[in-house]
Amino acid sequence: MRKLAITVLFLMALVGNVQELEAQFLKRLGERAEDAAKEAVIRKTEQKVNKETEKTMDTILDGKRGGKKKKNKKTTKNDHGESDGIYEEGEITNSNSSDNQFGIYSNFTFVPGNKLLFYDDFKTDALGDFPANWETGGSGEVVTIKGSEDKWLSIVRRSGYLPTMENILPENYTIEFDLVNNGYGTGKPSSKLFFTLLSKKSYAGGSGGILSVVEILLSSGGFNVSQVSNWGAEMRVGSTIDRSFMEYLNSTIHISIAVNKKRLRMWVNEEKVIDSPNLIQESTGKYFLIEALDIIPESDHFVGISNFRISESTEDLRSLLLKNGKFSTTGIYFDTAAATVKKESYGILLDIANMLRDNPDINIQIVGHTDNQGDDNYNQTLSEKRAASVRQILIEEFGINEDKLQFIGKGETEAVDNNNTEKGRANNRRVEFIKI
Repeated sequence: MRKLAITVLFLMALVGNVQELEAQFLKRLGERAEDAAKEAVIRKTEQKVNKETEKTMDTILDGKRGGKKKKNKKTTKNDHGESDGIYEEGEITNSNSSDNQFGIYSNFTFVPGNKLLFYDDFKTDALGDFPANWETGGSGEVVTIKGSEDKWLSIVRRSGYLPTMENILPENYTIEFDLVNNGYGTGKPSSKLFFTLLSKKSYAGGSGGILSVVEILLSSGGFNVSQVSNWGAEMRVGSTIDRSFMEYLNSTIHISIAVNKKRLRMWVNEEKVIDSPNLIQESTGKYFLIEALDIIPESDHFVGISNFRISESTEDLRSLLLKNGKFSTTGIYFDTAAATVKKESYGILLDIANMLRDNPDINIQIVGHTDNQGDDNYNQTLSEKRAASVRQILIEEFGINEDKLQFIGKGETEAVDNNNTEKGRANNRRVEFIKI
């Protein structure tokens, strides 16, 4: 009986200990849950703050638009000949103040080529059609997207897209385009993009001869520049890049590529992500192909390109100015129907500023030009305001003495190319620098 009593007491103590341990465990579990909830709140708060900070930075980087406040909307035409319906007649937004901050683009060293070979913004293509200046072995169509004034070529499934050009690409050239992606994230399937230099014309990299390839992965892990490599050449070159950008997923970015003989460099927005000095071997680099892999509309994927240009890099700006007394560039970009200089223009503006610093005896006149789309007087005013904006940026952002810089606008009066083609109009929308 005594043994039974001792056993009962032992079991009661054991149960008590178990209950106490269980209570402690539940308490700790509750504390962890509370901590996790607090961490989740902190993360959400940080994300919200980051988003607001990014919005603020974007406003700073793009520059604030000036101009009058509108009481009534009137339709006017921009320099692409489109009715935008948001400006007072004859009004052009300007940016001649220190609001023009380049911010993080101060590390952007890309300088576009000075001779435009190909340009397409799809403005003359009908929505739903495949663009006239492109080729494919698959499918695609011109579309518009919410929040953008541009038209876009929708890239889908497993298709290759090749710009139609009269000649093969030269030794030195640059490629630029805007790239939008959407429909990627947790639980969504992944897609790939390939930017490929070919040795022979093809709508698929596998049949393009010797290749130099940049691989992009779109997945829940972000916008990932995966690797760069060449195929079929006697000397094999390649490396894993593995640069992932969550902030570029489901957003619009700017791609800049520079080819200088064997060397390939690529920037995503302001950041250089590839610099491969010997990637381009033998006869590769004659054609440029954008190839899609598993971009599936049924999975809510959307990838599009716009404002696509290829330019040959010939002589540098300094040589052109000293030899010819002037040079012209289509590589300074402005907002539509505005004089606000886009941040992708930083590289060439830095080049111009350095040339002026290195040659203190040189003074220049900055001349703005437009195409012939829209009203003559409107284009004249627009060209003047754009030239003034470039001058002001060189003064305020790059420290150039204002006495060295004059500006005028010539509107559409001095066309250098055919205004009946997209490439011709793009060539005519230029900024000229003349030694005085």
